[in-house]
Amino acid sequence: MKKISLFLTMTLVSAFTFAQVIFQVQTPTPLAGNYGLTWADPGGNDWATPDLLIPANAETGILKFVDLPGGDTIACAPPLTANLTGNIAVVYRGSCEFGAKALAAQNAGAIAVIIINNIAGAPVAMGGGASGLSVTIPVIMISNVDGALLRNDIIAGNITGFIGSKIGLFADDLGASKGDVLRARRFSNLAPLSTNASEFSVQTGTWVINFGNQTQNGASASVNIDFGGTSVYSNTVAVNNLLPGDSIFVPLGTFSQANYPVGLYEMTYTITTANTDGDPNDNVVEANFMISANDYSYGRIDDQTGELLSPAGFRPGTFTEYELCLAFDDPNASRMKAQGLTFSAVTNTPDVLTNQFIEVRAYQWDDVFTDINDPNFNFANLNRLDNVFFIYTSDDQDVNIYVPFTSSISLLNNKRYLFCASTASTTLFMGFDNQTDYTTTQATLLQPTAPINTDGTIFLNGFGLDLVPAISVTFDILSSVNENTNTTNIVPFPNPAKDVIGIPVGNFSGTAQLDIFDIAGRLVSSQNLHFGKNDVVSVNVATIETGTYVFKMTFDDKSTKAFNVLISK
Repeated sequence: MKKISLFLTMTLVSAFTFAQVIFQVQTPTPLAGNYGLTWADPGGNDWATPDLLIPANAETGILKFVDLPGGDTIACAPPLTANLTGNIAVVYRGSCEFGAKALAAQNAGAIAVIIINNIAGAPVAMGGGASGLSVTIPVIMISNVDGALLRNDIIAGNITGFIGSKIGLFADDLGASKGDVLRARRFSNLAPLSTNASEFSVQTGTWVINFGNQTQNGASASVNIDFGGTSVYSNTVAVNNLLPGDSIFVPLGTFSQANYPVGLYEMTYTITTANTDGDPNDNVVEANFMISANDYSYGRIDDQTGELLSPAGFRPGTFTEYELCLAFDDPNASRMKAQGLTFSAVTNTPDVLTNQFIEVRAYQWDDVFTDINDPNFNFANLNRLDNVFFIYTSDDQDVNIYVPFTSSISLLNNKRYLFCASTASTTLFMGFDNQTDYTTTQATLLQPTAPINTDGTIFLNGFGLDLVPAISVTFDILSSVNENTNTTNIVPFPNPAKDVIGIPVGNFSGTAQLDIFDIAGRLVSSQNLHFGKNDVVSVNVATIETGTYVFKMTFDDKSTKAFNVLISK
């Protein structure tokens, strides 16, 4: 039985608390307002930073770069020459650990640290690294776009900023975060499984939180869904007598249609107050979804390009192997067949993706349960249907890679499946979407979303329901026409091997190049093989050390086969 870790409670709490931590520019007026952020949370046990959910831990000060442009603006060569006493230090992401940057600024007198992201996209979660437990001041990250907007005024010393909890900061302040709203169960839903209202619908509703210091009356929560520029659903509900610091869930009805055209459905939640809201930045939350002919995903897909969006890259802190999965089930799943899986990955400089590998897997999830609260909920009966290896032949950073399954996978009605991407690389970060949050959705529907398996421990909610693996599964309509697919699957023997391993080539004949890679993606051996149809090719592995290896065969027609081999001396 695999060990299960349920992060459900943790993610439910975070949905109601994360939105109250803000970075607000107070002056100058043209730049005043709130800016998106992530913050160093001491709850992860790798920071000693203050808990920004506590209002008393807030800091206000003038923003100041740790060095002049052209100097050590990344704070990776302490001690810093700048005197940051009483200032909120500003530093760029790059080269060294987040904790090291923050500690250098703290030692120079800073009262808080703002790290500007050095890559496009939203700010990312920050690990404390080796120095995080020595940092005792607030640390946040903002986006590269916001950093560029504020840069000149920071240099001029014009910006006063506030970092901390906004609880009680304004008289009138209602809001919600992206995790507080109900969404479609998945972002991209398959059209052949969503043909009418009985097959697809979306419950709508949002939590409304009173961050202000006054009781709210005459407020409202509303939802609107646009398709092709036309509203196809809207509803508004009044909110009254909401006390300071309190919250209420507002149901807004169920969206359904007789049919669902393929495309993007733009769902927007709006919260309004009777008086002017002191912080309108969290009054509008997007919760878009789409109907797709072929693509299934929980993360966002660009409706114009069809590309998965992966603004962040993550991996576990320590692991031997980890596996990112998408849960799938449907009462009419037999209409479809699974064709393959798409993912992306990145590395930090100077590491590259070349020769690193990802294993794509499909499982039939044979544990029988109603929902995640069912006593029978488990991952004890995962039966692998297919696995395919992909080896990077070039440094395709943040590029969506499609890997077809060995052959199309037919599906059963009301049966659960997991579609996964696995790696053992310690330098590779798999792509994630950090702009979608299924916290309230899963708490309502009680269905699994995107589990992560780290060395046999399965985390139901992965790294959190606000961090969705940027992977998708491509499906096709099941056809009655027989396919002429080459289903040859190479199974070497003996495995584990000691000195010699046999490779049955099945229907292949001619020559092939055999490349052997270790789990870090390093090329260990390369040789040419010659064989006829149904031959068993013997490969000498006597000089290869004990360990797990990926054998990749490239045939005359440029097709490839890859498989795992365990060598044990």
